[in-house]
Order: sequence, then structure tokens, then C-alpha cells
Amino acid sequence: MIDTRTEIAGRLAVLVGIDLSWVSHAGDMVTMQFGPQRRYTLRGRSREDGAWALHVQCAWQLEREGFTVATREDLRGSDEKAHATARRLHEILVGQGPIRVEDASADDAGGIVVSFSRGYRLVVVPDGVEDDEDWRFFAPGNDAAHLVIEGGAVASESFD
Repeated sequence: MIDTRTEIAGRLAVLVGIDLSWVSHAGDMVTMQFGPQRRYTLRGRSREDGAWALHVQCAWQLEREGFTVATREDLRGSDEKAHATARRLHEILVGQGPIRVEDASADDAGGIVVSFSRGYRLVVVPDGVEDDEDWRFFAPGNDAAHLVIEGGAVASESFD
């Protein structure tokens, strides 16, 4: 039996002490890159990403000192709204100077809290829908298994 909290916390521990380097989106999925941006080739295409990536497809909110800065709902709606939200998040979290991961914790339902410098926190709450991906954490350009949370649990593909 997989201890969800321990597995997630163990994998996310690599983020502590490194900077958030990029924030973007794909539809209503928020994407974050951590560590210095680097170039690599994937399937014949040149890419640039951080050392680590977090893709969140479930409920999330970015907080600062107890106030909500943005949520998944801010990425829903028109493409213009989603792009504007992603640009705003990138400016807040990357464009105003380095912001470092100070802590990353998990709960038994696959939720996580990533605490950043300057008082920011990303709170991720899985939707709990079976066979529906909530979020994933991985090293872009690396063949290692992604940590995938589906239905609030660690998916078996996380150990391939």
C-alpha cells in the first residue's frame, strides 16, 4: 500500500531551496517550472524548461499572506482571460525577482501546499475523480517516471 503523503512529500522535497523559473498555462491547467531554464531536445524538437515541472489540472489557489491571488477559475473562460492570468502570475512570481520554494507538504488525499518566499503559497486540492489526473510533477526531458496524482491518489504509472 502506498503512503500517499510520504510518497508525494519525498518527491517534492527536491524543490526546497530552488527558484520558481516560469509560470504558464495550457487551457485551465497551470504549469510551473522550477530551477534554471535549460535547453534540450525532445522527440526532435528543441525545448526550454526548468529542471522540474508541476502541472496542475485540479482545484488550486495561489495565496499571499492569507489572501487569494488567483485560482483555477481565473484560467477558465476565454483564451484572452487565461493568457492574461498566466502573464500576471508569471510577473508576480518570476518577473519581480527570484522567488524560492521554502517548503512543500502533502496530505493523504493527494493535496499539496508549496510555500514560497515573499509570503506566497500554492494550495492544490485534488478533485477526487477516479481515473482523472489531478496533477503531475516531473523532470522535463528526463525519462524518469512522473509523479501522477489521479483521483487523489498516487497513480501506478508513477513507478514505471
